[in-house]
Amino acid sequence: MVQGRLRANWLERIGAMQVLSPEHDSELTVLEGSVYDQAELSGILNTIYELHLPLLSVQHLGDKPPSAGDKAN
Repeated sequence: MVQGRLRANWLERIGAMQVLSPEHDSELTVLEGSVYDQAELSGILNTIYELHLPLLSVQHLGDKPPSAGDKAN
């Protein structure tokens, strides 16, 4: 969760993350989704840093079983 809103032109930089706002007029943005590895997570966190958005929390929601379309090791 970050404090602030992401502009549409920055959404492509956060990969396949889903962008949610808890309330319509809220100044909070929730990014939810799976990341392939720590490098991908680092890229997302760096983007948040470059946007000067305060990072409020990061939460591991659990592993999901890989599907046939997921990246192979």
